[in-house]
Parts: sequence; structure tokens; C-alpha cells
Amino acid sequence: MKQYKSMGNLILFAVLAAFSASCEKDYTAITNPPVEQKANVYSTYEIDWSEAADSVSSAFVERFYCNSNRNGAEGVFSYSEYNNRGGNGNCYWQQAHAMGAMVDYYNRIKYTDPDQAALIKTYFRRWYDKRGNNYEGNREWRGSTGFGNDFTDDTCWIIIALLQMYEATDDATYFDAAKKTWDECVRPRFAINRYGWLPWKWTDTGANECTNGPGAIVAATLAGYSKEAGNAEEYERYLNEAYKCFDQNISVMKDNGTLSGIPLSYTQGTCMEAGRLIWRLTGEIGYLRKAVSAARGQMMAKSMNEVYESENVMRDEGTDENNSIFHAVFFHWAARMATDKDIDSVDPRIRSELERYLLRHASYYWTRGIDKSVFGWKDSYFGVKCYEARTPGTGGSLGAYTSAAQAMETMWLVERNK
Repeated sequence: MKQYKSMGNLILFAVLAAFSASCEKDYTAITNPPVEQKANVYSTYEIDWSEAADSVSSAFVERFYCNSNRNGAEGVFSYSEYNNRGGNGNCYWQQAHAMGAMVDYYNRIKYTDPDQAALIKTYFRRWYDKRGNNYEGNREWRGSTGFGNDFTDDTCWIIIALLQMYEATDDATYFDAAKKTWDECVRPRFAINRYGWLPWKWTDTGANECTNGPGAIVAATLAGYSKEAGNAEEYERYLNEAYKCFDQNISVMKDNGTLSGIPLSYTQGTCMEAGRLIWRLTGEIGYLRKAVSAARGQMMAKSMNEVYESENVMRDEGTDENNSIFHAVFFHWAARMATDKDIDSVDPRIRSELERYLLRHASYYWTRGIDKSVFGWKDSYFGVKCYEARTPGTGGSLGAYTSAAQAMETMWLVERNK
């Protein structure tokens, strides 16, 4: 049994199947809903998720990755289609999620379409060379890699993107940059928060789940690599940092599995993945239980969803480039839980529940979110809501497009791993 301090109170994680009465009550309330959602059929034909992903991801990359100079942006993603509105200077943390979708695209095609994959691989390097569009002017905060930022969460997200690029290509350049950025630019920040968690910024030492969720993912991932390399000292250090970050998340988890006062889909997703990763590293089931609680909180809580065609669909969390990308984050991490078959020994239902939830959204995006008419295709693609095409003439949104591309890639991955 491992103990954690949270806001001065001890939170106990049981590593055995038996939980304390309070934990068991919390978990049972979430895992035994009175009504079980089901996925309808939203199209008159069977959707080929590989073809759907090809269509959406290729359009996403073409429209939002600046492979040439587009109003001053080059080698990075832009807020607007072809950067036709300009003003891309502060587009940083969004880069990480766009890159995550592009990495999933690359992973899907690298053996079936080697020419396109080779092109995408060059985009990785160009993005790296541009330091992911980092606008941070403080050299100390940027660190020696150039990827650090005042915002801790932004820095963590970029590290995650670098790790994903490394895992996809086996290019150690990306891993080295990720590890060094954490060690130099993130690790020192634990010391400036009163609870030993990661603060939101150097200039704002309060902790939140949008920072500590991705922080836990980075630390757990680096712990995994250290374990593989046989470096016990580094493994323990990264693992303890993952513990600290995850402790912050569970300190704000409510009985229904949602985090904080106004829960958001992307923080639910990071909590899911962080708990899953720590469980895989340590075998401590309590972490997976909390991850599953976060997953069901997203899928079932009224605060997280709106009802469309009698089913729960993720609510509109906002139209700006921060909020409209939240769904992409959830899709990405939900796919990792949905395809981890080892989870069945702990919870035999969660993967099928996630699969239905993901199918619902991907199907809505494909059948409702695209105007497939001759005149509509070019001008009206994805809106903020997954079941509505955007208004013609309004221009594309990096957030909505990233969410849509990630939904298609996620559904292909889930179907492939059945």
C-alpha cells in the first residue's frame, strides 16, 4: 500500500483488489450506471475508418501545416486554414496536439504509403527545427533545447509531442530534446509549489490538473524508458514525479470521476492516461481504478456531455483555439485505454464502453460534421460540435480539425486492435 499526501490529507491507494469502503462506493457508483449508452448506426453504409482517416488527416495536414511560407508561418501548424488570417505567433501548446494527430497519421501509413510517410517525416524535422513555434522570449525558461515556456502545461505538451515523434521514428534527437526539456525546464518547478506539485507557470505558482495531468504522463513515460535502460535511480526519480503530479489530479476528483469544478474533456483524458501508465509501471491497481473513474466521468457525467439523438456526446467546450482542441486530447488518450487488453483483468467493461463512445463521435464527425455536397466540401468541413458542419464561409479551425482528424485516426486504431 502506498500513501500520498494531498492538501495535507492522506489518500490511500490499495494495490490489492480489495478497496476501502469509501473507494469501493465511489467506484461502484460510477461503474454501474442505471442506463447503459449504446452506439447507433449513423450512416447507411459501413464506414471504412482507414479511408475516412485518409480523407480527414490529409486535408488537415494540407490546410494547417505550413509546408511553405504562409503569411510568415513555415514548418509549423497555423490557427487558420493556410494561415489565411495570420496572427500565428502565440500558437504553441496547440502545436503539440496537432502534431499528435499527425504522428498517428504517420504511424498508420508508414508501411502502406511510404512516400507520403516520408514526406510527413520531413515535416517532423522542420517542426523540430522551428522549435514548435515557441514564442517564449526568456532564454532561461526556454532552456538549452529551446522548447521550454513560462507555461508549464505548454512545455509538458510539447515534450509529449517530442516523445511521440521519437516513438514513431526512433530518432533519438526527439527523445533527447524531450528528456532534457523536462530535466531543465520542468523539474525545477516542483519546488515552487506549496504542495510539491507542478505549478501552472513560473509566474503563477498555483497547481491545476491541466498542468499536472500531462506532467504525470511525461514523467511516467520517461520512467518507463529509464526502466528499460536499467537506470534504477532515474526510474525512481521520474516515477516519484509522476506520483506527485497524479496526486494533484486525484485531489480534485469528485465522486462521479470528473475533475475540479468545471471539468474538461482534455483533463479527463490526461488523468486516464497518467493512471494507466503508472499502473503499467508499478502494477498498483489503484491507479488504474482512478483512470477508469476519469473515463466514466467523461462518458457519463451530465456536466461533460450534451444529448444528441438520445445519446451523450461531448459538450461544446468553446470555439477558440484552446477549447476547440480539447476533444482531440481526450480521443488520443481514450484510444490508448480502449486498446490496452490487459485492463480486462481489472475492469472487463471499460474498453467496450470507450469503444462505443469513440465510435459515436467519429461517426458523427464523418456523417454530420462534413458538408459532402459538391460546393460544400471545400468550404464547409468541421465545426466545433462533432455533429455539425461549420457555417460556410467562416474558415477552418485548427482546434476543430485536429479533433476531427484525431477522432478518425483513433477509430481506425481501435478497430485495428479489436
